[in-house]
Amino acid sequence: MLLKATFNKIILSLGMACVLVLPAVSSANERANLSDLNDFVANLNTFSAKFEQTQPDESLFALNRSTGYFAMKRPGHLLWVYKKPDPQKIIADGRNVWVYDVDLDQATVRALANVEADFPLSWLLYKEPLSERFNIIPGSVKDGVSWYNLTPKEGTFFQSLEVAIADGKMVQIWMYQNADNVTKVVFEDIKQNQPVRDQQFDFQPPKGVDVIGQALP
Repeated sequence: MLLKATFNKIILSLGMACVLVLPAVSSANERANLSDLNDFVANLNTFSAKFEQTQPDESLFALNRSTGYFAMKRPGHLLWVYKKPDPQKIIADGRNVWVYDVDLDQATVRALANVEADFPLSWLLYKEPLSERFNIIPGSVKDGVSWYNLTPKEGTFFQSLEVAIADGKMVQIWMYQNADNVTKVVFEDIKQNQPVRDQQFDFQPPKGVDVIGQALP
């Protein structure tokens, strides 16, 4: 799980980062229009969807598959829930990022500002031009889906992103840790710029759960 691995490694050793410039999706007859991606980012206020995530296992010869739910609200609020096979919640409440491992009865918290750069989805949380953080290369359009390559201008835990936009919505995101380790997330039942429950972005550790770190008030 890239998000899970990302936060675990950030929490244990913040600052592990390198940059690898990966090529954009190869060109087809039609080239993606950069304005479609920019419009999605500029007009985004809320987003929620179910997701299926695949990622190579440690051997790189098999895939780990996870399913769950994702919701976000600007500014700075996010919920990423792994339901199967290993339950886990990642919550950004505008100030803190919580990682709650249900099976371990453990929650870890860090200041959102300290982990934003290494969080693959932090670019969704604020109204800022993508060009401030990424070098963007429009890729191809396939079956009505426009692909874009985003490479961070500064070193981060992840090396590159591929973002797929269709009908003004983000339908897929691929997150590269390196050329051989790509986490692919496909969204469905997408609801964009519709009301979301604010309560889901608040996290109070359940009784008996070990808390690592100190939350900002």
